Amino acid sequence: MAVAKTARVMGTERLGSDTLLLDLCAAEPLGFVGGQYLILDSRIILPSGKAVKRAYSLLTGDAEQRRFQLAVKRIPDGLGSAFVHGLAAGTDISFSGPWGKFVPREGVSGSTLILATDTGITAALGFLRATRFAPLLPQALLIWLRASAEYFLPEEFVRKQVPAACGEVRIEAIPAVGHRERVPHARAILREVLSRGNCSQAFMAGDGAVNQVLLDDVAAAGVAVSKDNVESFFNMPKKSA
Repeated sequence: MAVAKTARVMGTERLGSDTLLLDLCAAEPLGFVGGQYLILDSRIILPSGKAVKRAYSLLTGDAEQRRFQLAVKRIPDGLGSAFVHGLAAGTDISFSGPWGKFVPREGVSGSTLILATDTGITAALGFLRATRFAPLLPQALLIWLRASAEYFLPEEFVRKQVPAACGEVRIEAIPAVGHRERVPHARAILREVLSRGNCSQAFMAGDGAVNQVLLDDVAAAGVAVSKDNVESFFNMPKKSA
């Protein structure tokens, strides 16, 4: 059973019309690696008896283990995000974690592609800011694909979160979730990157429908990848029987 931990909301900031940035301080060091996530407990219990808990990636780097940030998009009729958006400074929250295998590998060298779709940018930023990834930053390419410039996090905010040593950052538009051209568009961008021929490892976060196809494309290109290189936030691929 996961051990419940607590953190205090030190401040909040609105980023656009539907995103809240939470600045939190944990009661004890988290022990996380950049790219991992927490599961926040809203303390809301559904009529079925199920607790409303939601996973949010740590936006901040792991050099600091008590102060951290979460960026949460308001989901229409979403009980979890509504709870978060109602939090104010001084409130204590309960969570478990850190969780997840979407982290930089130790002892790896060469160029790295980090491709994020939609809200997957939070995991990608945490990954980039991991202490163990610092030596690989000059050869890193971050790509963020989202439906519009107004989606989730402002471009200026995202670029400020990217370490200065990062080799290249590309932020581009992509068809909306569910659009028939979304996956082909993402594949075309990936093909262009892979055509350079110097990708040693690749990581993907966000839309599971995109991730599943791109993972196959990366593997077919001869890049060593595994399911641990992928963090899907929605459109989860079905588990094999």
